[in-house]
Amino acid sequence: MLVLASIIVLLVAYLFQLWARHHRRLMIHRERLAALEKGVEPPPFVEQELERSSWNVQRLILLAGLCWLSVGISLFGAITELSGQTLRIPWGIENSTGQTFFLEIPLRPGMQWLAFAPIGIGLSHLIVYLVGRRKE
Repeated sequence: MLVLASIIVLLVAYLFQLWARHHRRLMIHRERLAALEKGVEPPPFVEQELERSSWNVQRLILLAGLCWLSVGISLFGAITELSGQTLRIPWGIENSTGQTFFLEIPLRPGMQWLAFAPIGIGLSHLIVYLVGRRKE
């Protein structure tokens, strides 16, 4: 229930931001139309008005790359340290005795190489970031 409420609050906040941005642009448009109707030169565009407020894609690519890379490296270290052991996760409680059931996952040696998938994704994001940065 808390997750659903959080999603709804975030969605409402985002929709309000879109609504406010739309009304700001509409106000600027009306001001310019009124100036044109009066025969007055419309005010020059402010640089912020010309530049659309959009996501900085290069920064997002860098952030995503660093996140994937750090997750992959830490996952590699964690699985390497735990390899050969059995991971026990609490899965449920029996009502009559109150005992906790555990889900047992054996971590075989060599499973740490699965962590190279997020490391590769992170490196590819960083390469795209560096190539895009050189173009600018």
